[in-house]
Amino acid sequence: MHTRWRWVLFGLGAAVAAAGPVAAAGGPWYGYLFGGLWFLMGATVAWRSFKMGTKLTPDAIESTSLDHTSAIQWCDVKAVEPDRRRSLIVFHTIAPAVHAAGKKRPLTELSLLSVKKDVVPERTLKQIAELQQALAQHRETCTACGARPKAQKQARLWTRLRRAISRK
Repeated sequence: MHTRWRWVLFGLGAAVAAAGPVAAAGGPWYGYLFGGLWFLMGATVAWRSFKMGTKLTPDAIESTSLDHTSAIQWCDVKAVEPDRRRSLIVFHTIAPAVHAAGKKRPLTELSLLSVKKDVVPERTLKQIAELQQALAQHRETCTACGARPKAQKQARLWTRLRRAISRK
């Protein structure tokens, strides 16, 4: 899952990266220095924005934004819901947020700008539905956090009882 803004950021990063060598061409020594820095910054933004997005794996939600990459384990996720934040004077940022490990983590790489404060965009609702479906699918098959077969529960109980008895 990704947002359309990643292509805008990719284009801006590529433009800055292309402007670096143009600024350095035939200039003094500091032109080469600043041209190289511009190229490095633009190439970094272009590369990170190209990789930006949210990937659903069997073990975790991998969230990659411009500045960091993080993974939220499915077993830690309690709920998924929309999160609103005020960004500019008129606009609101709306993105899916994951409640995990006692914190609310918005997936900012999926955020959309909205003028309407009380309306969640359709694209965000689809992303939330996809995340909730993946969470439900994980809980059906996970033995650590979801449905655990009865035989395993009984085996763990007997193991705990044996350990408790053997300690005395």
